Amino acid sequence: MLVPLALSALASAIANRAMDPLVTSLARDFDVPVTTAAMAISFYALPYAFGQPILGPMGDFYGKIRMLRICLWLQALCLAVVVLSPTIGVLFAARFLGGLAGGGIMPVAMALIGDKVAPAQRQLAMGRFLSAGLLGMIFAASIAGLLAEFISWRAVFLIGLVIAVASAVAVSFYVTDRDPPRPAGRLSVAHAIAGYRRVFANPRAALCYGTVFIEGLALYGMMPYVAELLETRRMGGPTEAGVILAGVGVGGLFYSLSLKWLLRWLRRTQMMALGGVLASAGVFGMAWGLPWQAAAAVFCATGLGYMLMHNSVQAEVAGLTAENRGSAFSMHSFSFFCGQALGPILVGMGMQSLGAEPTLVICGLVLLALGPAIAFLFGRLRQGGGRAF
Repeated sequence: MLVPLALSALASAIANRAMDPLVTSLARDFDVPVTTAAMAISFYALPYAFGQPILGPMGDFYGKIRMLRICLWLQALCLAVVVLSPTIGVLFAARFLGGLAGGGIMPVAMALIGDKVAPAQRQLAMGRFLSAGLLGMIFAASIAGLLAEFISWRAVFLIGLVIAVASAVAVSFYVTDRDPPRPAGRLSVAHAIAGYRRVFANPRAALCYGTVFIEGLALYGMMPYVAELLETRRMGGPTEAGVILAGVGVGGLFYSLSLKWLLRWLRRTQMMALGGVLASAGVFGMAWGLPWQAAAAVFCATGLGYMLMHNSVQAEVAGLTAENRGSAFSMHSFSFFCGQALGPILVGMGMQSLGAEPTLVICGLVLLALGPAIAFLFGRLRQGGGRAF
């Protein structure tokens, strides 16, 4: 099952992250301001986030595998519309529906892993699954800018479309596990609310979701502006921005490959604390105006730090509740993508009012403090009788 799920993670990552280095290309192609083109990211992230409270209970009730298949086929259809979009409005609409579909891919797949893998091996299995998503991020970030300059930004999403169709076929025909019997009756609002009550009954839930919201806001909120910053400083454009952003995926891939060793030597709270420190490095590097080659190297550290925090929190989410694990992971994605959706808007406002460098420094300070803070708070919950790490 892990291979088809990994393929779905690859498709989801391309649909999600390929837009980051393409903002200036979209602005030129559709003759709109960069701030307007950057909304293509928010138009994906917002429905991804706000669809989660619905998709999570639906996956728990109707079956996670069934939900995953539907969302993968819808994602492929929306990518086809993006490739053919004649106006920025059509592109926004396709991104919106694609974001809604994307909301049922990664969280449902992770919930399936949570169902199938024992707790002792869960973080390792999730790390390996996420490596496919990180490969998609590396491809999307590094190749997107290059294809945009020499062919078209549409070529990136054409490749994503092919992979999305392949993943939909693989999950539809090769994931043969059956969903558990559906509960009697029909899914209701009361049923969904009861599931979320069970999730939030765990004292770690609010901390898990607050952490990933801040991650999305501070780290992913600045990514759409990397190409513009490079162009303003006469240091590069979409291609260089893509290489810099690919560093996040490279660092995350290193994390996935070294995770078994890391779990032997570091406690989960130590991984969180170290992760916050490393995650801030790339943001500070952009604030200080490092050459794009150096910034790409520093963003590898950011990717490693981000995964140290993020994957540790994911492991905590898997243990919040077994009965409503789909709802738990959907709320995780809801919180994360709310941060990603609001991030470009707030960072853009900050750049216009405070300037680029002060805004980036603020983002870096937030990440720098986040890791040690959550490590301390998770440690306090453990001492207070929370479930074991």
